Amino acid sequence: MHAPSVDHDLHDVAARFDLLQHPFYQRWAQGSLTRAELAYYALQYGHVVRAIPRWLQNAAGQDRTHEAQLRTHAAEEATHVRMWDRFAQALGCDETQIATSVPNAATAAFIATGDDLTAQGHGPAVVWSIEAQSPAVSAEKLRGLRAHYGIDVDNGGGYFAVHQELDREHEAALRCLIGESGAVGSAAAPSVAASMLAGMWDLLTAAQAA
Repeated sequence: MHAPSVDHDLHDVAARFDLLQHPFYQRWAQGSLTRAELAYYALQYGHVVRAIPRWLQNAAGQDRTHEAQLRTHAAEEATHVRMWDRFAQALGCDETQIATSVPNAATAAFIATGDDLTAQGHGPAVVWSIEAQSPAVSAEKLRGLRAHYGIDVDNGGGYFAVHQELDREHEAALRCLIGESGAVGSAAAPSVAASMLAGMWDLLTAAQAA
């Protein structure tokens, strides 16, 4: 049964870590980030984009009831890696830079947290924490790219156009799955989301400081 209290707790966590209030995203909206700063962020967040399909595939292997749903979601996210790379290329990153990018300490910690929590059976909550704010964040990013950096859907901004719409469906589906995951899994989901969102905040802070 889908638990309304879990929905409430998850949304409370997302509100507590409102990523659009982070200074890095506020500077993005204002157009005060340099293209070099955006490129650095693109290379760092690319590691997250690549981790999401892995987390979903691992979750599928742990949940036979929702395996098909999770594998379909993973396959969709895998096709978006190339879209993210086009964003990085629009900012001047070449294929070698993308392929050899090394995660900084905050990015590495975020990925490690996601790996650990997914291994513990919390993959849906791990990915939910990213996708819950994605529609609003993606829309604001694309608006900023259009207004200040000359990047639109057809020249590097496609990832954001897709995610501002698709992640509405993904967020709702994962939230329902979490609510059906049993008392233990549902109860842990808000703390899992809080850990991931705190790590995302740190990732953005590291990008801001680079």
